Amino acid sequence: MRFALVALFSLLLSACQSPSLHYQFANSAPQPASEQTAALLGAVVEVDITPPPGMPKAGFAIWSAYGDGFRTRLKARVFYLRPKGGEPLVLVQTDLLAGSEILHAALSQRLAAVSEIAPQNLVLAANHTHAAPGQYFGNDFYNQHASNAAGFDQRWFNFLAQRIEGAILQARGQLRPAKLAVGQSEIWGQTRNRALEPYLNNPEVTDKDASPGRVFQAINPTLTMVRIDLQDGDGQYRPRGVFSSFSIHGTGIGSDTAFYHADVWAYIANELAWRVQQQYGLDEKPIHGAFEATHGDVAPNVEFEHLSYAEARRVGSNIGAQAFDLFRQLDGQLHERVELHSALREVDVLQQPSIGAISLCQPALGAALAAGPIEHHSPLIWQLPFIHPGQPKTWFADDCQGAKHWLGTHWLQPLIAPPETFPHRLLIQTLQIDNSYWAMLPFEVTVMSGQLIAKQMQQSLADAGRSAAPVLVSSVANGYTGYVTTPSEYALQYYEGGHTLYGSQTAPFLAAHSGRLLGEMLARGNFADLSASRDFDLELGAFWPPAQTEAQPRQVLQPPQLISDEEEPYWRLQWQDQAPAAMAFEQPLLQIETLQQGQWQPFSRAGRLEDDQGFDLAVRWLGNNDYEARWYNPATDGASYRLRIEPRAGQPALRVGLPR
Repeated sequence: MRFALVALFSLLLSACQSPSLHYQFANSAPQPASEQTAALLGAVVEVDITPPPGMPKAGFAIWSAYGDGFRTRLKARVFYLRPKGGEPLVLVQTDLLAGSEILHAALSQRLAAVSEIAPQNLVLAANHTHAAPGQYFGNDFYNQHASNAAGFDQRWFNFLAQRIEGAILQARGQLRPAKLAVGQSEIWGQTRNRALEPYLNNPEVTDKDASPGRVFQAINPTLTMVRIDLQDGDGQYRPRGVFSSFSIHGTGIGSDTAFYHADVWAYIANELAWRVQQQYGLDEKPIHGAFEATHGDVAPNVEFEHLSYAEARRVGSNIGAQAFDLFRQLDGQLHERVELHSALREVDVLQQPSIGAISLCQPALGAALAAGPIEHHSPLIWQLPFIHPGQPKTWFADDCQGAKHWLGTHWLQPLIAPPETFPHRLLIQTLQIDNSYWAMLPFEVTVMSGQLIAKQMQQSLADAGRSAAPVLVSSVANGYTGYVTTPSEYALQYYEGGHTLYGSQTAPFLAAHSGRLLGEMLARGNFADLSASRDFDLELGAFWPPAQTEAQPRQVLQPPQLISDEEEPYWRLQWQDQAPAAMAFEQPLLQIETLQQGQWQPFSRAGRLEDDQGFDLAVRWLGNNDYEARWYNPATDGASYRLRIEPRAGQPALRVGLPR
């Protein structure tokens, strides 16, 4: 995520916003689990979280746009696992910028009241797409500055909470005997390091070669996969779900598109799922949820300065295809005697800034973050002194923030942005999933920061008498608190170091906490170390469109036209329909049909339905009640095709033929 210099001054304007909303969530005692005979139960559910147009998108700060429709849908995917005699693990993968501590609190309270799910059992992971709405965070700082508009939107938050809660409870009601396997493989050539000089500044990196090809080596290539097979009615176990963690920024598509989309992750998720469905002869596509690992300095290997859907598709599909190879390797490793454990701790770093001899600073925005990362750098601002990457402070550098030039100076910034306005209550979580151990952290973690954290967790395993095992560090889980760089990376003050809010010791601090929490989890089992209640005092924003009282007739405004875009040609159709709030964008809307032997049937290519659950059907809101449907990369075989627009608000389906 990037900021501009004006972000500092927008903080001053925020004092004029509407009165705040006070949220309080008390921790609930979970209900007892029902008896089970199988060693492991599981369920997987996918739910659509695509909102109506009009929401500010998060990730590119003021360069973001209001969403005007979708190109690839936004989803939440629930993976519910419960071992016999143990507590469940509920991992939720979302097509969002990050997790959210207020969303975690709300869901924890609701679920504990009706189920055996305790707060430590719930994980909110994210793929860090930069094209989903913000305005759902538990602090004003990122509600104001992650997007192109400010404020916590209650209706969007409630929509997210209701959709995810419903999916979790649906999964709980569908539990079946399950088998699981965890595996890892390396994927090269699809990512590159976007901050090579800070990476090379780490003393652990002994090879200082900075030739152009080094950016493709200075990455975390490991993809970690958890495969879940469920028992069907015939007693056979079949693939139904998989979640994966990989290091790649959700920035393959630029900020100049107003569509909601899941960026490279849409292609990663669907490519694997389609291949599994076809290879294993499944009646439906399995659910694949993919989310971030240590991606803070890792970008997709799209053509430089040519961010596009076509490039994101190329990279994401390649990753999905290689992930499928790992999926098949797990065929013989599935088993049901699985250990699942989880621990969760809230750390208020303003009240508890130290662990052992390691201490954090008071939070501060660095001038370097105004420049942005190299492939999304801010125009003009990029070249300014002290903002341009790699210009650390060399005088008066003996304060806690050291090499960081404060955005707006260290005299003015605290007056406009006091420490308490920054996100400061961290949810730190550790998991055991079979023979793997996970740290779920609310930061964008760089490659070498992840290695530092994993090393401390390996030490905790050794101290507990456990053999070495895969240790994973996942970014942007359960909340968002900017970046974490190593002390050596921080010292050079590139974008990532400028956005490391709490200073150079952030990575050692998180390593110490993650190692300690893992050690306690191994000794104590599942637990949550949370305050009795959690308060959220948030400034409001209202972006969700108003409801419509009466249904409107549907009609074509402009007949289909073939647009000859060089990269992705598309059919375009404009029509009039219901107001945005009545269009139920979370429900299927568009599908291509083809004429076969005198009958119109859903059209598929290579076994993949051509509908708005894939890559090539998009819808834009044009204002008022007017919309535009697009079919990208359409079939050109001369057959008969038509676009079907599903019923809405009691209005029948609209079918429009496409010229041959």
